[in-house]
Amino acid sequence: MSAGVIWSPAGMVLICGAAFVIVAAGMHAGADLLNPVLFALLIAVLAAPLQIRLMKKGMPRGAAILTVMGVIVLFCAFLLWVLSTFLVQMGEALPAYQEMIDVQIERVVSLFPGTGISAGDFPAIPGDSLFRPSIVSVLAGLATLLAEFFLVLVITAFLLPAAGEGSVFGRYSDVIARHFTARGRAALATGVGTGLFLLLIGVDFPLLWGVLIFILCFIPFIGIWIAAVPPIGMAWLEYGTAGAVAVVGGIAAITILAERGFVTPESAKVPGLSPAITIVSLFFWTWVLGIPGMFLAVPLTLAAKTLLELSDDTRWLARLMETESPE
Repeated sequence: MSAGVIWSPAGMVLICGAAFVIVAAGMHAGADLLNPVLFALLIAVLAAPLQIRLMKKGMPRGAAILTVMGVIVLFCAFLLWVLSTFLVQMGEALPAYQEMIDVQIERVVSLFPGTGISAGDFPAIPGDSLFRPSIVSVLAGLATLLAEFFLVLVITAFLLPAAGEGSVFGRYSDVIARHFTARGRAALATGVGTGLFLLLIGVDFPLLWGVLIFILCFIPFIGIWIAAVPPIGMAWLEYGTAGAVAVVGGIAAITILAERGFVTPESAKVPGLSPAITIVSLFFWTWVLGIPGMFLAVPLTLAAKTLLELSDDTRWLARLMETESPE
């Protein structure tokens, strides 16, 4: 008779660590193929509550899925329209922004008269067609993006029926949907408030910056400030340092008000994840999957935590990821 192999705790840790490295390296190598599937899974998870609500009101499953898919397509079409339209307009306005940059650099240099530095010492914005996005280049980029988006929609349509009540997928959907619903309300309030604020003070392209802030607010902790850099820079070009400081203060105030008004204390933190784990997972998944990993960090980490909770041998790892010990 062959005796079963008994692994020591150190051996189990070594094997699990090796498996983790192999899986992470495989995901990193196949990120281009994996990202559409993961985004489709996330969209299906977030759209599942709407589908279930429509079915409870008597709508057939097929009609509910088509309705949800229609909402997703309209929302994404609006985002694509905003981004493509204003990117072309910004490309056409680059020469004017170069003049604004020269004026602002002259003002900064004038504060240090003894350095011998002039505005001409700084590199200018290239004026060739390779830098300025033309309509053709933007449309070509959008065509590629639409092809990937179509693949995401097809995968989402197949995943939506699995998001029914009582399934494992449905229970996981509830946790993710509650978090993203709370974050979505705060992101929408922050984006709309920032767009109106920028429109009020006269900063160019307020709708573009509002949409950008809405999207990047779904990146934990750092997304809002990544999105705030372009409008702050635009305000600096148009109104100088005072304008940039005003935009920084306005975005900070709007973000605080949105967080306090639209996010409850229970949903303010990522459900079941400590802030330290959230930060680490953000950088880890960004390395593994690229920029999409910033948006997928929370759902993927929660999925890993859910899998760890299924086994008695790994449940202690899931407890280490939590904000506080369960009662």
